[in-house]
Amino acid sequence: MKHLFKFSIYSFALALLVTSCSDDDDFTPSEPLGDYENGYFILHEGGGLITPVTYVDEDGTVEQNVFENVNPTADPIGAFKQDLFFDDTRAFIVSGGGQTVTVLNRYTFEFIATVTTDLINPRYGAVYNNKAYVTNSGDFGTSTDDFVTIIDLTDYSTTTIVIGKIAERIEAANGKLYIANGSFGSGNSVTVLDPSNLGSMTTIDLGMGNSPNSLEADDGFLYVLSGNSTSNGKVFKINLSDDAIDSSIDLPATLTSPRHLDIDGNTIYFTNSTSVYSFATGSTAVSDVPVMTYVSTSQFGSMYGFSARNNVLYIADAGDFASAGTAYEYDTSGNLLNTITTDVAPNSFHFN
Repeated sequence: MKHLFKFSIYSFALALLVTSCSDDDDFTPSEPLGDYENGYFILHEGGGLITPVTYVDEDGTVEQNVFENVNPTADPIGAFKQDLFFDDTRAFIVSGGGQTVTVLNRYTFEFIATVTTDLINPRYGAVYNNKAYVTNSGDFGTSTDDFVTIIDLTDYSTTTIVIGKIAERIEAANGKLYIANGSFGSGNSVTVLDPSNLGSMTTIDLGMGNSPNSLEADDGFLYVLSGNSTSNGKVFKINLSDDAIDSSIDLPATLTSPRHLDIDGNTIYFTNSTSVYSFATGSTAVSDVPVMTYVSTSQFGSMYGFSARNNVLYIADAGDFASAGTAYEYDTSGNLLNTITTDVAPNSFHFN
């Protein structure tokens, strides 16, 4: 009986081992998507120079000249790189100096195409339903000719639609496109563009003096940060179901130049001068006590770019706009985690 019991135990253990090995044999690890799968890109405005793209890997390794390294025979991306945005597999780099949108594989950075048509001083982009929507300033002398270039991502053909007012930051949310009609204190609205009916545009009026400079959709709402030269800046909370203003929060009067709204989890971050501020998405007031402040010697390029992601704050300092700039990583307590030497005039962070 004892031998039979031992035999049963051994048989059971062998069965488990065979099953385990069989399961291991069936497991196929996912193929890497590319060398740039787990990290972030730093875009550079360049101060008029044709500058590269910097990549920072998840282990902190920094690679300069990513596009040139991967595509040594390709024409360079133009100057004044303004924005980088993604769809599932592609990255799109907007060059204001080159009047182009360069299309790349977002994980390998291999060149795919360059869009050159229907672009006049392109600014920012977003993707919805296999089309890219890129805002354009048109003639800088007037805001009435600003327009959106619509790029069909099946063949990269283009069409346009005139917005008729300032067209800057753009966000795709809830089947629509939201365009900030604000720049350097001018404009006080958000245009709502319905991709299924481009002839039907609506406007969300933010009120006199409230010029939107950044916006982000989160959990059924669009949050819009505005500056105001004669009154307090505000954060507007817009319901995406009906595009009505749900509420707004006045920022402390001491924060005279709020910018760079970004949402990380349930926390809304924004910047003012060289400081970062935050409040919860459900808050009704904002403290004037900063999360952190950094020291900059740049006259015009301090806090030139900002992002918040996974409880890390990313700051771009453009320095003198003629030599290398600097990117910083801080935790949300203001402790410096990493310092990165960039190329000229870093302006934004874009995460894979």
